[in-house]
Amino acid sequence: MLRADRVFDQRDDDGVVVLLDENPAAQQAPAVRLAAEFCPAQAIQIED
Repeated sequence: MLRADRVFDQRDDDGVVVLLDENPAAQQAPAVRLAAEFCPAQAIQIED
């Protein structure tokens, strides 16, 4: 599974994605972009 686990988490009970870091460090950008690209529900949006 592709994910940015320092930025996002997923609740066990219902699978809803939880944002852990609204302003992640620059080095997290590639993982965050991949998470957004491959999110099956397209629930992740990136604002630059």
